[in-house]
Order: sequence, then structure tokens, then C-alpha cells
Amino acid sequence: MRQGWLISRSSKSGFTLVEGIIGVTVLGIGVALTVGALTKFNAIAGSARNASGAYTAVMNQIDLIQSDGPFNPQKKNTDGTPQIPPELTIGTQTQTNIPVYQDPNTGVIVAGTMTTTVSDVSSTYTSGSTTFPLTMYKAVVTITYTYLNRNYSFSMSTVRASDI
Repeated sequence: MRQGWLISRSSKSGFTLVEGIIGVTVLGIGVALTVGALTKFNAIAGSARNASGAYTAVMNQIDLIQSDGPFNPQKKNTDGTPQIPPELTIGTQTQTNIPVYQDPNTGVIVAGTMTTTVSDVSSTYTSGSTTFPLTMYKAVVTITYTYLNRNYSFSMSTVRASDI
């Protein structure tokens, strides 16, 4: 009788091999999910960094378009050319290797292509019998870049009226 008591008590007090395997499996799944989530968070952070860099590059070009002068297409310079800054030349201009982001540790650069399309959207304003010309140019600035084998694009537009 004493021997049966020892066998039943020892079988209830310890872990079986199956319970140990299940415990290790549950811990392994938890670790794998955690590593996967952290990797995804890192990729999202990288995409957000690049989007901020793309926004900054496009906004810098928009600021240049808005501030460079003089912009008076109806007037001529002393050499006979219209008073239009190079950024507001009608047509499409493309710049390559625009830095979107550069990793300070590895030096890896995410570069893009910036396209600026300028069009004349001038119109006239009539007040009574008097007609006034409204000289305006529209610029659309787009940057495209590739990150982790995916293509991204960011675009902004602005309208610039003549300085006079």
C-alpha cells in the first residue's frame, strides 16, 4: 500500500514531457509574434521617415517657386527676356537623385526623382467696361522614390500670381 501511494503522488506532482513541449511551444510562438511585430513597426517607421523627407523636398521646391523673383511675365528684362524665374519656366522640369532620406549610421540614401510641371493659368477680370489681365502660373511638384521594392509618390501644387 505504501508503494502505490508513492507512485500516484509522484505522477501528480511533476510536469510530463507533453506539458513541457506545449509550454515551450507557446513561449516560442509569443517570441516569434513579438519579433514579427517589431519588424513591421520598424518598416512602418522607415516609411514614415521617407514620407517626411519627400514632403520636405517637395515643400522646399514649392517655397522656391513662391519666393523666387521677380515674377512679372508681362514685363521684359534688359536683355528682352520676360521676368520669369527659372523655376517657373512653362513646361516640365525633371531633377534626379533628390535625397529623400539618408541613414546617419549606414549612409544608405533613399533618392527620388522630382518633376515640376508649370502651366499658364492666366485669365482676365472684367469690372464694368475695364478688363484687367490676371497673370498666374500653376506648378505641380511630384517626387517619386522606391523604398523596400515599393514605389511611392508625393505631390503638391501651387499657383503664383504676378508680382505686379
